[in-house]
Amino acid sequence: MKIWPFTSTTQFLTAICASFFFQTTYAAMYVYPMETTVGENGTSQIRVISQNDEVEFVKIKLKKIINPGTKNEHEADADMTDASQIIVTPQKIALAAGGERVVRIVSMTPPEKETTWRIYFEGVSETAFNNKSDDKKNAEKAAQVGVNIIWGALIHVKPRRTEVSLKYIPSTGSLFNDGTIRIPVTDIGLCNPSGKCSWKKKTLTVYPESIIPAPGIRFSAGSTYKIKYFNWTNNRTEEIELPASQVH
Repeated sequence: MKIWPFTSTTQFLTAICASFFFQTTYAAMYVYPMETTVGENGTSQIRVISQNDEVEFVKIKLKKIINPGTKNEHEADADMTDASQIIVTPQKIALAAGGERVVRIVSMTPPEKETTWRIYFEGVSETAFNNKSDDKKNAEKAAQVGVNIIWGALIHVKPRRTEVSLKYIPSTGSLFNDGTIRIPVTDIGLCNPSGKCSWKKKTLTVYPESIIPAPGIRFSAGSTYKIKYFNWTNNRTEEIELPASQVH
């Protein structure tokens, strides 16, 4: 069994908790943090920590998340040495018993719009670590472990220029992000001409260039709406107007 994290933190925590029902599960390592941002300095890092009493061999893979936060979300293999994307180093680790290593993430060129990635950390046999084949030993290890946990950390890469812009589409009632960063919405408000708004709690995240529905919300052309959202670039809750979009 493999445990995969999600773009939704709640889904990820649910998956991890579910794994504890399997008595044969043994997490010989863990990674921290499970979600990080490559900001203006162009770098970030993740710690890989051993909980084993012997050497732990870890292989690392990078995937780019396409259409994050939508029903069309999927992953594409990425080259961890491609300077036009993000660079991850090292690409495999031999962790000493109880030891710790740092994996560095570097963005050489900030993207025009925020990009989202996932780095996978998988404990493997020594032969697999050294790119050799040993089917018998791998089978024995799988039988002993029972559940093979693969840790996946989310990576967000901040764009060159931050622009917050979210609109609603009158014909569908969906939300469209035409800005450069993801927008974690916390509330949607219907406002009267005096500027007073009636707020409704609504938790959803809209990534750049994404269109997602807003369940339970009905928009009317000509009405005035606002949203409250968490601006992760400055760690503040902010409020902006939600205009109608011409996208259909």
